[in-house]
Amino acid sequence: MSGGAARAGATALVVGAGAIGTATALCLSRNGFATTLVDGLDPGRGCSFGNAGSLSEQAITPMALPGMLRKVPGWLSDPEGPLHVRWGYLPKALPWLVRWVLASRESRAAESAAGLKPLLDGAVDGYRFLLGEARFRELVTRRGQLILWESPAPSRSEAAGHALRERHGVEMRWVSPPEIAELEPRLAPIFARGIFLPRHGQLLDPGAAVAAMADGLRRGGGTVERGEVVRLAPREGGGGRVTLGDGRVLGADIVVVAAGAWSHRLVAQIGIGVPLETERGYHVRFPGATGLASRSIMNADRSFIAAPMAEGLRVGGTVEIAGVDAAPRYERARPLAREACRMFPDLPQAEPLEWMGCRPSLPDSLPVIDRAPGHAGILLAFGHGHLGMTGAPMTARLVADLAAGAPPTIDLAPYRVTRF
Repeated sequence: MSGGAARAGATALVVGAGAIGTATALCLSRNGFATTLVDGLDPGRGCSFGNAGSLSEQAITPMALPGMLRKVPGWLSDPEGPLHVRWGYLPKALPWLVRWVLASRESRAAESAAGLKPLLDGAVDGYRFLLGEARFRELVTRRGQLILWESPAPSRSEAAGHALRERHGVEMRWVSPPEIAELEPRLAPIFARGIFLPRHGQLLDPGAAVAAMADGLRRGGGTVERGEVVRLAPREGGGGRVTLGDGRVLGADIVVVAAGAWSHRLVAQIGIGVPLETERGYHVRFPGATGLASRSIMNADRSFIAAPMAEGLRVGGTVEIAGVDAAPRYERARPLAREACRMFPDLPQAEPLEWMGCRPSLPDSLPVIDRAPGHAGILLAFGHGHLGMTGAPMTARLVADLAAGAPPTIDLAPYRVTRF
């Protein structure tokens, strides 16, 4: 899955050391580019650190689905609901929300699902390539995923999601309460129905997985620089350059913008506007609480995932729209702790650790993977929303194809920045 090879002496600079950026830097380095990865944080310490670690190869249902619109008023008015917009931020978020509602139309949701399918396929094996066999065995399991509902009957949006899965041949099976109990015996008997997706995998430590890819980059001769990128510009004669907060300037033949929720601020400096918004996600984690779940389990009614991690149980989810600069509001995390105790009666009664991170989200649930219009040496790879860990292997391959001028592995049309 390595992508195209570089010309002799070619250099690459990747901005953003999350899953997308680090995987991309590693692929570029392996393909012959002298590669530098730069970020204000160490690799894997941003949004990639705190996600649920799900490698959701068949998560082709976009966030915006038919029937969502009627749920929005209730969500917006409930500060503990699965989607909440801080009222002071609403005027700024409104254009994105309008696009998100428009993306929930049946035809648009179908287009998004068609774009997600090839991007996510093969993600588990993609990590085998990126991590190497030894680290892969330490960090990745493949026991499938459960999506469960307490409600006895499907909503319109749920039915739309099932129809998309069926259309795209998603491997799944319905499970009854006794089957749920057989798969997860320590789960409380509160769910009426569910689906089991056997191809899904699980990263037992997402932050460690990203750090391992950065170690692979270094071993292959690449470099990792610490520094906040504050300026992006084309470089005279081709390529691009960035300016760091301490005044340093770094340049390369290929510059990749993979800065997650901050990407839109950088690409705006070269004249590119994208409707990128920040879905702030929260998690609680219970160190030492192992053996409660053998796979990731989504409570679909309440929009969160409980996932087994190397350190213990992690419960994460929800969406808060408040931008990248607002302070965390950890009362958003506390309902997750209550729900965890309700789902797992054997969960130790210890105070959980809380975390918040910023997901980079585009209204149609598809990322931007493209060459910057008018700037051949600047490539774009951001906006993966909830699917950054899963989308990283294929995104890295596609960026490597673009960087080398090779035919893309899959059709890039769904991910073009010009679609907005």
